Amino acid sequence: MNIAITGGTGFIGQHVTKVLAAEGHHLYILTRNPKESEQNHLHYVQWLTEGAAPEHELPAIDVWINLAGKSIFTRWTDKAKEGILSSRIQSTQEVRRIIEAQESKPSVLIQASAVGIYGTSQTGDFTEESPPADTDFLSHTSKLWEAEGQKIEALGIRTVYTRFGVVLGEKGTLPLMTLPYKLFAGGTIGSGSQWVSWVHVEDVAHLIAYAIHNDDISGPLNVTSPNPVQMKQLGQTIASALHRPHWLKVPSFVIRTALGEMSLLVLEGQRALPKKTLLSSYDFLHPELKEAILHSKE
Repeated sequence: MNIAITGGTGFIGQHVTKVLAAEGHHLYILTRNPKESEQNHLHYVQWLTEGAAPEHELPAIDVWINLAGKSIFTRWTDKAKEGILSSRIQSTQEVRRIIEAQESKPSVLIQASAVGIYGTSQTGDFTEESPPADTDFLSHTSKLWEAEGQKIEALGIRTVYTRFGVVLGEKGTLPLMTLPYKLFAGGTIGSGSQWVSWVHVEDVAHLIAYAIHNDDISGPLNVTSPNPVQMKQLGQTIASALHRPHWLKVPSFVIRTALGEMSLLVLEGQRALPKKTLLSSYDFLHPELKEAILHSKE
C-alpha cells in the first residue's frame, strides 16, 4: 500500500514508519524539511511551506496517518497554546485539502488525538464510549482536532481517532519522568492518586498498523495500556526499575508554580481503558508498566 504520514519524523512517527516499512509498504513522509532517502520504500515530500504542492508529488494514497502537531511539553503561555492548537488544526485541514485534490481517496485515515479529550477525573473510568469534555486546554484542543478529522470522515473515509495516553519509550515523556530518580531525587508528585493512562510506543505503532488492516475499527480508539496506574505507583515502579529510592514528595503547589497551567499534565489525569482493543484480537506487547520501562532502557 501507499501510506502518507504527517509527523512521520517525530517520536511516534518514526516507530510507525519502522513497523509499516517492515510490512513492505511504500511510505511518504510529509515534512517541511524533506531529505533524500536511500531506501526505495521511503520518500520525503515537502508540505506546509510556500509553494509546496504535495498533491502533485504523491501517488494515489491508500492510507493517511495524521500525527502532526507541536509538542505540548512547553510552558503554556497564550502564544504556546495558540501554536499547539493551530498546528493541529492547520495540518488536518491541509490533509483534507490534499485528499480532496487527488482523484482517488484513501480507504482509511488514522487521526491522532489524546485521552485528554475526556477531561480529568480521579474516580471515573473512560472508554471510547465516554463523551468528550471541554473543560480544560487539553480537552478543548483534542475536541477541535477531532472535529477537523470528522470533515475528512465526511468524505466517506473510514476514520480512526487514536486517542493516545502518556507514551513511553526511549524518547518522549519517559526520560523526563526518570531524570529525578537518576539524580536520587524521585518521589510522589502531588497527591499521588491521579491516574496515568500510559502506553509503550511500540504498542502505539502496532495498534496503528492493526487499525489500518482491520476494517471493523473506526471512530475513537483509546491507545493506552490495559493497566493504567496512579502517580504514586508510577513513581515507585520507576524507582524499582532503576534501583533508585522513591522518597522526595513534591507538593502540588510547587508543580503549579513551576509549570503554570501545564501542571495539569502531572497533577490531574484520567483512567482511560482501551475497551475496543481488549475486545479485539490484538495482543499488547507491553501491558505491564515495569516491563515497559525496562524495555525502554534497552
